[in-house]
Amino acid sequence: MSFQILAIVLYGNSGKTRVLVLRPGEVNVVVGDSRSGKSALIDIVDYCLGSEQCTVPAGVIRETVHWFGLKLQLPSAQVFVARQAPNARRSTSSEVYYEVGTEVEIPSYENLRGTTNPESLIGLLSRAAGIRENIHEPPEGQTRRPLAATLRHALFFCFQRQDEIINQRYLFHRQGDPYIPQTIKDILPYFLGAVDDDYVAKKGESRRLRDRLREYQRRLAEMEAIRGGGLSKALSLLAEAQDLGLLDPTRRPASWEEVTGILGELLRQPIQPESDPTVPGGVFEQLLEERSQLSEQYRKVKEELETARAFAVDERKFSREAGEQGARLKSIEIFGGAGDDQESPTCPLCQSALSNQLPTVDTIQASMNDVSRQLERITQSAPQIQKMIDTLEDKAADLKNRLSANRESLAAVQASNDRIARMRDDAVRRAHVLGRVSLYLESLPEVEDTSDLKEEIRKLQTSIAVLEEELSDEHTQERLDSILSLLGAKMTEWAKKLELEHSQFPLRLDLRRLNVVADTGDGPLALDQMGSGENWVGYHLIAHMALHDWFTRKRRPVPRFLFLDQPSEVYFPAEKDTEGKIDVLSDQDRRAVIRMFRFVFDVVNDLAPDFQVILTEHAEIVDNWFQNAVRARWRRGRKLVPTEWLSGKA
Repeated sequence: MSFQILAIVLYGNSGKTRVLVLRPGEVNVVVGDSRSGKSALIDIVDYCLGSEQCTVPAGVIRETVHWFGLKLQLPSAQVFVARQAPNARRSTSSEVYYEVGTEVEIPSYENLRGTTNPESLIGLLSRAAGIRENIHEPPEGQTRRPLAATLRHALFFCFQRQDEIINQRYLFHRQGDPYIPQTIKDILPYFLGAVDDDYVAKKGESRRLRDRLREYQRRLAEMEAIRGGGLSKALSLLAEAQDLGLLDPTRRPASWEEVTGILGELLRQPIQPESDPTVPGGVFEQLLEERSQLSEQYRKVKEELETARAFAVDERKFSREAGEQGARLKSIEIFGGAGDDQESPTCPLCQSALSNQLPTVDTIQASMNDVSRQLERITQSAPQIQKMIDTLEDKAADLKNRLSANRESLAAVQASNDRIARMRDDAVRRAHVLGRVSLYLESLPEVEDTSDLKEEIRKLQTSIAVLEEELSDEHTQERLDSILSLLGAKMTEWAKKLELEHSQFPLRLDLRRLNVVADTGDGPLALDQMGSGENWVGYHLIAHMALHDWFTRKRRPVPRFLFLDQPSEVYFPAEKDTEGKIDVLSDQDRRAVIRMFRFVFDVVNDLAPDFQVILTEHAEIVDNWFQNAVRARWRRGRKLVPTEWLSGKA
């Protein structure tokens, strides 16, 4: 999608309008005298299409015009743009009127008002031209910022001012301004199509894929860090388990998942040790069982012995106390019953009266008899207790001897059988390894299977590689070289048609120089080395016509018009201007002028109705093909700004 110009409109200060109607798909010629305003048409169109500054020359136009307007034809719609002229103290205005519709009428002066601003206007017109989102990213190491092509950049290929079309050094509009040459080099691949229309979308997709790839790689790295840090530990545990016979030594797992899986199986399966002499029925086990029984018997005998000894001690203590008590009672017999009949008790020794009644002799005798009987029983049981103690001591000694013999037997068996020692050690080691395996598996974080993640990473890397190939500078350069080769072939063909000097050599558009180069047998020959203004104009024409032929046929997002300002000046300078008649020219120059104009008409006709040329000229050819293309003739006082506007500076 792009657009052509249907009309250029001037609104005077009083509200009057001047409308220059143009036809799309044709050559539109505006002829006129010097200072008639025809060269200002480029500045007016440029200003209405979003120029930062109004470059319309100061003077009559700036003093009399209040709004500049353009009516544009899109493939299926029309747009009208008007921009307020800046006042004398300013170089620009932000007041922009914008209207779009299937068919748009040129609005009246009273209806003009600011509906948008220049920045928004550029965005609207860029989309109208078909310029999609795009960006040029400078090569690594360069400091200039990325550049997005807009309508303003496309206009570098749509204007050829009078001083530009005859310039031997500069090929494009504004190429002599600071930074513009590099900008043209950066954006021309996009407008030519060397950079795909989906370049920005692919760039964005590439960035998104790269972001996703980095996220997946980060997740994988975290998992691999867990596994990588634990893999050596897991393999070490696996090797120990295999060395102890807990696992098949021929198993060689290839991944961390397999290793941890095998270790998990190890914990779930029952361990079947080799035959062990320590199992029940073995000599060692019998000795252990015997020792356990002997130890229990010895403990019980020792307890009984301690109890018997304690009883014997207690008996002796009681016998001694009872004997002493009996002796004391025995001594009372010497008094022979004294005091038994007395009414008041008296002491048997001193015959003194007592306050309490003394026990009778019979009572004392009864107590003494009881003590005697107890002593008799104790005396009778003492030998039996001692016999029990002796028996228990003998039994304890026997058990002690048997324990000693058992210990010696155990030591002898264990010392004589190294295999028992080894197997007991292996059992300890197995238990230790199993414990470490269990602790390792329990301490592992939950790590998901990475096979799907790795597959996603592989797919992303493949997609990114494909996109990078499509977006690579090498790929872009290959396509650009191919396009430039085709353009060069077209330029060479047309140079011969215009009979330009050096047209016998292959021509090409040199993007490094931003100029036309002829590849001669003696090396490349740039435009500024080709001499004569006729060559310079001719090569400007064939270069721009070749570009627009490509833009149009390939439907590139460049406006479908080209302004050519007085290309015949090299043949027809202003001092020879006699109302544009070319009769004053030599036959050779006249034929060259006609050849040049005919060439422009032929290219436009070949591309009709999709390409338009606006040609402003001094010269005027009387042939019908030329006269039918004249849209305005500004001679004999008739100019872009009507004379009646000047009286009141309308």
